[in-house]
Amino acid sequence: MIGFTYKKLFIPGPTEVRKEILKEMSKPMIGHRSKDFNKLFDEVVPKVNRLFYTKNKIFLSTSSSTGLMEAAIRNCVKKRCLNLMCGAFSDRWYQITVLNGKETDKLEVTWGRAVKPDMIEEKLNTGLYDSVTLVHNETSTGVMK
Repeated sequence: MIGFTYKKLFIPGPTEVRKEILKEMSKPMIGHRSKDFNKLFDEVVPKVNRLFYTKNKIFLSTSSSTGLMEAAIRNCVKKRCLNLMCGAFSDRWYQITVLNGKETDKLEVTWGRAVKPDMIEEKLNTGLYDSVTLVHNETSTGVMK
């Protein structure tokens, strides 16, 4: 848009939303059990598969990342979880695991440092864990695993 300046926010969100998107969002929503939604969903999923180069099942969610993190903890941790912690977002995994009543242990390093593979291997060799959480790109510190 000519003459319109967006603020540059170097954070994960919220972000500026273009006017044409806001206009589209002002239209009535379609019900998630309607034929229109089913048609839209059936069109979107193959495109997401292509985008991510996968033939695996795609799960779409309208929740925040926290909602998906909680779903993962509730559904994937059977006996004990190892939480790899090196910043605010990976620390959040630990908090969610605890709040959901799951057995968990921390593998924590100083913020700005990476959890090293040998540290993880040592913990996994104990046989205690059926799940591990990690943040691939810890934006709070700039660490990428």
